[in-house]
Amino acid sequence: MSDSTKQPNYSTMAVIGLAMALGPLAALSFGSRYADEETLARANAGAANASPKPMLAEYGPSGAEANLPVVAGNKKLTDVLAGSGVFDTFRQAMQASGMTETMSEGGGTYTLFVPSDEAFAKMTQEEREALFSDGEALKKLLAKHVVPGAYTATDLLEISEARALDGSEIPVGPSVAYNGHVGVGGAEVIQSNLFASNGVVHVIDRVIQ
Repeated sequence: MSDSTKQPNYSTMAVIGLAMALGPLAALSFGSRYADEETLARANAGAANASPKPMLAEYGPSGAEANLPVVAGNKKLTDVLAGSGVFDTFRQAMQASGMTETMSEGGGTYTLFVPSDEAFAKMTQEEREALFSDGEALKKLLAKHVVPGAYTATDLLEISEARALDGSEIPVGPSVAYNGHVGVGGAEVIQSNLFASNGVVHVIDRVIQ
């Protein structure tokens, strides 16, 4: 090897590569034990100027003080259900069980995990007919889909379980089974944050049993 050929500084290249791929904060943590002082100084400067994006920001507002969309101010949860063509079965179930009044005129706020009509269609016709013919069983089933309080998608990502209206604890949170999407009681949340003045609706892909 001639004197004019210099061995590349692999430690510096590695840290710079990490900075490009992972950002200065991650690069600094991975490369601090291998980098020279000059490279570390650059990484520190990048970390000081970095403005990390909140990881949950894309999922919308959270907490009791979250500002609701203006259009939600004049809507009740029953209005949200009636305004879509994919909640007809759940809406009929609420009417049959006597829960409609609670969701439209009762006090308090609620989070509804609403199976779509397609989700109800996954049940056999016999199962649906038996369910709708037994008012008490229907009410118990629906209670598993209602959680007191308004929980947005961001809130759901930050908890591990929620107490449903029937008193049962249902698992909630991101799941590997759903590619990191939010799951609840063995169902996947396929659409979230349909706001009303008295709560929020999340659409799920199957009926919680």
